[in-house]
Amino acid sequence: MKAEVMDVLLYIFERFQDDEFVPIEKAEALVSELEEVGFQTVEIQSALDWLDGLVDTSSENFALKQDSDITTRIYHPYEQHFLSIQCRGFLYFLEQVGVLDSHSREAVIDRVLALESNKPVDLDQLKWVVMMVLFNLPGKQEAAVWLENMDACFH
Repeated sequence: MKAEVMDVLLYIFERFQDDEFVPIEKAEALVSELEEVGFQTVEIQSALDWLDGLVDTSSENFALKQDSDITTRIYHPYEQHFLSIQCRGFLYFLEQVGVLDSHSREAVIDRVLALESNKPVDLDQLKWVVMMVLFNLPGKQEAAVWLENMDACFH
């Protein structure tokens, strides 16, 4: 997947973040709109596949079976390639302040890896992935708004 897929995802997210859900008719029109804006069919399809995976991360099948107050996340070298020390530190910070729990953290890591980019995500891209994941998880929308407001304070 190319970096442009992230652009497609950001476009979709910004366009529909206030909607509770997107009706099928609107989703079909979205593909045409994305093509009119200039995105390639391959990028659009990859972004839609990524969003399908995002829906899967909210299922109970994806949730960790055991959640303890004392856990340490060890990153595989493959994950470390796509998540810099700065990004991993940011995820740790979000866990410490209660924005992410172990399930949402794993969903974020899953979605970062699903970008299938050749290069690591930067901190701004990671923030967008975190917000997309949080907006999709039941009960986490307030955490997404908190993150968005916090980020606006520093930019």
